[in-house]
Amino acid sequence: MANIDSTYSKPFLTVPEQISQLRSHGLECGSDEFAASVLERFGYYRLSGYFHPYRKPAPVNSRSRGARNGDFVRGASLAQVVELYEFDRMLREKVSAVISTIEISFRFFLGHRLGARHPFAHRRPELLGSSIPSDAHPPTSYVKWLREYDRQEGRSQDSFVLHFREHYGKHLPVWVGTEVMGFGVLNGLYRIAPDSDREVLAARFQILARQGRGNSGALANWLNHLRHVRNVCAHNGRLWNRTLDVLIEAPSGDNGDHLAHVHCLSDARVKNKIYGSLVIMRHLLLSIDPDRTDVIKIINFVRKRARRIGFSLGDLGFSPGWSSEPLWQPGFRLPRAPMIAASLLDRIPCSSQVGIRTLLVSTPMSSLMSTGHTQQGVPTGGPAARRHLLTSYRKYRAVIEIELAGVRYFPDFQFRDGAIINALAEINQTFARMCPRATPERAAQAQLDWWQTTNECLPRGSDGAERSPLSLLTEVSESEFTRAVTAVHATESFVPPTVCTLTT
Repeated sequence: MANIDSTYSKPFLTVPEQISQLRSHGLECGSDEFAASVLERFGYYRLSGYFHPYRKPAPVNSRSRGARNGDFVRGASLAQVVELYEFDRMLREKVSAVISTIEISFRFFLGHRLGARHPFAHRRPELLGSSIPSDAHPPTSYVKWLREYDRQEGRSQDSFVLHFREHYGKHLPVWVGTEVMGFGVLNGLYRIAPDSDREVLAARFQILARQGRGNSGALANWLNHLRHVRNVCAHNGRLWNRTLDVLIEAPSGDNGDHLAHVHCLSDARVKNKIYGSLVIMRHLLLSIDPDRTDVIKIINFVRKRARRIGFSLGDLGFSPGWSSEPLWQPGFRLPRAPMIAASLLDRIPCSSQVGIRTLLVSTPMSSLMSTGHTQQGVPTGGPAARRHLLTSYRKYRAVIEIELAGVRYFPDFQFRDGAIINALAEINQTFARMCPRATPERAAQAQLDWWQTTNECLPRGSDGAERSPLSLLTEVSESEFTRAVTAVHATESFVPPTVCTLTT
């Protein structure tokens, strides 16, 4: 006989006995037929989690704060319990739908960034977090992650997965692999991704650390919290007054007013309640689709049902004065600049300011001199001059730059042989003068649009396809590029940004 380690001694009760017990404690159950149908549909134990608001408070000297005894308050009914249960069911559906939107968006962002490094970056640990040498053993954390991912990839039978297996082999590129990962494995991949990619993604979602950089730890925590909430919803768990297992981490550091709208996350009463979940869901959705008000609709739904059913918003972690918070105003928006900048970084390979300066400084002098670089006062010469090349390029607006969370990035195509391409610099300067009032992000967006958009007037490629100025620049010499662009007046197709000096 099994040795069961439990002191539980309550007897098994049939459904009629359960009804009788509820009535003995003062709960109005209606007809036996109604009560039996309810208990058989939901189960006594599941419904017991919804009895709490209708039970009498425990004696003042009770050890458990807010505890209730076994008796119900006068007028409490099983129908009210069912209404509270149905509210919770609808709340789970609404919350789950928003988390799904956030999850799908994050799948793309992560797969896209890692895919730019290598189609199978997730299977190349040396390309991930800690720059592991290709001939070294990957850390245990990666091995465990890969084992779980392989299990999920192997069992997937989606049509797009079957197509890849049939045509290319059993392993999926990372932008496809992210579509078959569970939320936990997806978050695990984010945690082992390169630091620079994790910071860019956190900055895209405008979750910042003390130095203004993307707070990748906080984003990983938020995703893990939402994974837990999503699992509660998926398994039909009680959500409305639940104490959630994964505490929300408030972005740390001095962020000024930028994250003031989520200041309530520092409150211990909010960190593990559904209200805190709604706060981070609202913030993340504002970074994905600013015009969607799904979370505000959930908030209004909760408020109306609280008045109708009679439960306290405090049970869900709503903080005092929550309704006056800017976050819950339909017109509230996050700054647009980080979203635009992050999208630009996804469009084209870029290097940080540190990386570009290293490139310029480490380039042999013969390479620099071979360019004959004298672009409008940009210095050439010894090591000191080379160190200041990028500063000069920026001063004369000869280079496209993208700033995100305090880090400057520069599209790589602008540089050749350790210096900026002269013909490109002149075009960039011309375009910059045409954007006098545009924000830096909008100006950079307009310039990249021109460089990456095909132009029917430019010489076609060897395959007969139309080429963009960028593709032409990478395929021909600088002098050929200049002649081709000048001959067809290609720069006249540049479209300056129409939205100027906007911060939101």
